[in-house]
Amino acid sequence: MIRIGPAGIPLSCKERTNIDGIIYTRCLGLSAMEIRFSRAFVSEEEARQIKKAAKKSGIEICVHAPYYINLAGDEKNVKMSVEKIEKSLHLANLMGARIITTHLGFYGGLSKKETMKRIVKNLREIRNRAMKKGKTLIGLETMGKKEVFGSIEEIVEVCKRVRGTVPVLDMAHIHARGNGCLREKEDIQRIFDMVESLNLNHYLIHITGVKYDSSGELYHTPIKKGDFPVIKLMECILENGYDVTIISESPLVEHDAIYAQILLDRAMEMIK
Repeated sequence: MIRIGPAGIPLSCKERTNIDGIIYTRCLGLSAMEIRFSRAFVSEEEARQIKKAAKKSGIEICVHAPYYINLAGDEKNVKMSVEKIEKSLHLANLMGARIITTHLGFYGGLSKKETMKRIVKNLREIRNRAMKKGKTLIGLETMGKKEVFGSIEEIVEVCKRVRGTVPVLDMAHIHARGNGCLREKEDIQRIFDMVESLNLNHYLIHITGVKYDSSGELYHTPIKKGDFPVIKLMECILENGYDVTIISESPLVEHDAIYAQILLDRAMEMIK
């Protein structure tokens, strides 16, 4: 199954609540929506209401933990980051979300090896506690800036070391970090091949346009303003029969989620 939806409440939704956003997303013909904790957490009661609304509307809910997370930092930063991830997991469980997406941290003055070691240690502690409370998986997002921990290779390695974690394939971030490395369908297939050893039965994918330079990602753009070939991603997904949820993180929110659906339909016609 292929589900597509926006990151956050659609901009054209008059009522600015998550519940209204879910209902409106279904009215747009989309099938997924990301609840973002970038500014604030929802209450437990709202989380339960989100689950009901999503089930009634046939919308798959994804959750994004607060953006500032550093599991490789000092004791204060790690404590704060652990609390944010664990609260996100708790609320995601109440919502019936399959995955929460989180960032992992920064290299700072550490070596890549030491950064990996710290992140794995802290993630294992989070996962050990979380497994007793619910089934939501911890999704580790591939990151676009080279100064940030989260290359595709690093994410796969962490997933191998920490049970209950899965990669979140932010294709624009991978593209930007590799200085425009995803040009052809074969390039995109290589990313799926890199995670094959994890034996995933579902992929959570983020898409957007992206501007970048030699340091990696600069900022998100509308899909048409970037050079990541979304239609080739769609072809790759269809040809392999992957089960995916695609979240559009474009600044155009629902417009580009709908555009992604159009590109999926075009890809279906192309490979018939």
